[in-house]
Amino acid sequence: VTNPPIDPFREKVVMSLQCPIGPEANILEPSPKQVHRLWLKQPVISISDLDVLVQTNHRSWSSHVIDITFPAGEGSTGYLKKLQHIFAEAEEASQSNQIIILSDRKGGKENIPISSLIALGGVHHHLIETRSRMKVALVVETAEAREVHHICVLLGYGADAICPYLALELASSLRDQGILDTSFSDEAIFQNYAQAMQTGISK
Repeated sequence: VTNPPIDPFREKVVMSLQCPIGPEANILEPSPKQVHRLWLKQPVISISDLDVLVQTNHRSWSSHVIDITFPAGEGSTGYLKKLQHIFAEAEEASQSNQIIILSDRKGGKENIPISSLIALGGVHHHLIETRSRMKVALVVETAEAREVHHICVLLGYGADAICPYLALELASSLRDQGILDTSFSDEAIFQNYAQAMQTGISK
C-alpha cells in the first residue's frame, strides 16, 4: 500500500507484473547465474504455457508435477497423510528440478483436491524451513482460481505463476457452444482473461 496511492493506469510506467522465476543465485555474490531465470510478463499463464514448463529441458532445467489430490475414501486421515507426502515430495524434487508444479488436475469423483492455497502455503513454508525455496519456482495448476482475488491470494501464498485451467477451458467451451464469439481463438481467450487479471492485480 502506498500513500498517496499509485494509480496503475496513469503511472503504468513505474508499475510492472513481470516476474523472474526459477533458482535464485546469492545476491551477495554477483555472477551470471543471477540472470539464468525464466522471465514471465505476468504471473497468469495459459494451458499451453504450462505444457511448455512441464516439458522444458532448456539449460538443463526440468520440472516436477505434484498431484495434490487424495482418494475420497480415505477421509481426513488420507487428507493429512497426503499433505505430508506433498511436502516430502516437494523437498525431494527441489534437489534435482528447477520448477515444481502443484496440480489438482486429477480431481474428480474418486480423488478430492486439497485446497491449492493449503498445498501451496504448506510447500512454500516447508521449502523455506529446509532451505530449498530459493532453488525452485512454484507453479500452481488449479481449477480453484477464477477471479482476481483468487490469483492475488495465491501469489501472496508463494506462487510464482498460476494456470487457472478451468476458467480457460470454460471460456473455450462457451465459445464452442456459440455463447461467446466463435471467432475467438484459445489464445485470444487467454489474452483477454490475462489482461483482465493483470488490471485487477495492479489495482
